[in-house]
Amino acid sequence: MADHDRGLTRRRLALGMGALAITAVTCRTPPPLPKSPSETSEAPRESSATGRHAAAPPSAASGAEKAEPDERPDFSAEQQELAERFEKKKALSTLRGEASYYGKAFAGRKTASGETFEPARFTAAHRTLPFGTVLRVSRVDRQSVVYVRVNDRGPFGKRRRIIDLSEAAAGALDMLRDGVCEVRVEVLERGKKR
Repeated sequence: MADHDRGLTRRRLALGMGALAITAVTCRTPPPLPKSPSETSEAPRESSATGRHAAAPPSAASGAEKAEPDERPDFSAEQQELAERFEKKKALSTLRGEASYYGKAFAGRKTASGETFEPARFTAAHRTLPFGTVLRVSRVDRQSVVYVRVNDRGPFGKRRRIIDLSEAAAGALDMLRDGVCEVRVEVLERGKKR
């Protein structure tokens, strides 16, 4: 009886090891390659895998190389400087609506202002505010606040969406998982360029 049980245990162990080997092989399958810049739509899109919304900068240049994550500088000092400078400033005007964000897929491309888009910078896209405008963006359902500078045009699509944030700004608002959230946008200083 004991030999029978040992044989059964060995067969079960062998089957389990085979299943682990199959799992390990399938886990090593590389992810699909990202689309080239020329294949990327200019309209907002929703990733079927995550449900996140993203909008392409309207003047994205084709063929621009993406910045490597290791090579990106830390822009937290930029955010701290904006916060210190504008924290107590009274808003010139206030908007309310939804914010979305766009991230690494657009790194290295030109924005509508001519700047290179860097997901780690605290920037935003707005349909009409002049480039260089400084905004205080607050989540309506939380205490999260971030300061951004307008350097691009968007969002495109739903009129309820009033601002597209860089990935760093979206992270500061804790909205990377949600993709879209309700925000209050305060205009603190108007930029000079349209």
